Amino acid sequence: MSWSLDLIRTKTNTEPYGEEKDKDIIPFTKDEIIKTLCEISEIVDIRIEETEIFPVEDTEIDLDSFFIVHVYGKNWSIEFLFYSCSEYSEKDMTYDLIELQVRGNTEPKEFLSLLTEKLHARLFDMSTGTFWNGDGSGFSDWKSLCDRIAKELFNENG
Repeated sequence: MSWSLDLIRTKTNTEPYGEEKDKDIIPFTKDEIIKTLCEISEIVDIRIEETEIFPVEDTEIDLDSFFIVHVYGKNWSIEFLFYSCSEYSEKDMTYDLIELQVRGNTEPKEFLSLLTEKLHARLFDMSTGTFWNGDGSGFSDWKSLCDRIAKELFNENG
């Protein structure tokens, strides 16, 4: 279970989520994301794992493969998911949207702030239906739900 955010970038970064015009979207490249993560690693103590390609079978989503970049910080981790089903160009491997799946005990606010600043992008919080701004995010609700589930499972099995 993870707290999900969508990384998106447009010319103005002001459009409501889902109402972006294709001509206004500025896509990301995998190399750009890796380079940015390396720059952030010089500021914040993180570890970046190699990018992996996974074949996908038996799924409702029509995917041939997707890339994952793992980032680990103190008390949190993030998977950057590059789905081939999202709008992208196979020629130059550009992605209109990248999903971030966050897990951990603390919200990686500093990391997320640096990421959005360096990429000139926004993060859409899937749990609140709003853009992430560092305050009042869905992380605390997601964490409370995870803690409650863990407690219930421990009480059932304990």
